[in-house]
Amino acid sequence: MRPVIHKLAILVIIALGAIGLPSKLQAQTLQIDSFTADWIEGFADFTRWPNESQSHNITIALIDAPEVANYLKRRAAERTSKPKLRIVNLSANDSFEYVDILFVGAGNRANWKTIFEKCQGEGILSIGSQEGFCQSGGCVELVVRKNRLRFLINTDNANQSDVTLSSKLLELAVHP
Repeated sequence: MRPVIHKLAILVIIALGAIGLPSKLQAQTLQIDSFTADWIEGFADFTRWPNESQSHNITIALIDAPEVANYLKRRAAERTSKPKLRIVNLSANDSFEYVDILFVGAGNRANWKTIFEKCQGEGILSIGSQEGFCQSGGCVELVVRKNRLRFLINTDNANQSDVTLSSKLLELAVHP
């Protein structure tokens, strides 16, 4: 009888551990989403667009990144400094007219070519978090280095998209 109780206790412990694991992963993902929103908001302050005026408000569009969008919407509502932020959700097939920053969520690799073509010469800073984003045509790729969220910058792609990134931002970028 004891071996059965012992095996049952082990199964209960394993089950409880498995139940706790998704919530830990979910909390970690939400923390990454919050940090991603922080970086995107920071890029808004250190990027210059063609024909930008003093009253220029920044539109940040997100494709398949609802949690990041939620964090950014909260930040935009609380933001007291200029420029003001407008947050919208789009799909890869939508028009990117009036978009200043475009964050491309995971699972859109098949749409990258279309997305990058729409950004070229339009003053749109494209940001993604999937490996190879910058090599494929994106301007900024968020990466994890030494357990910290950092970013790569492809200045050639930024120039083709007609955006200027601050030298301070370029100094903070990591290299592949």
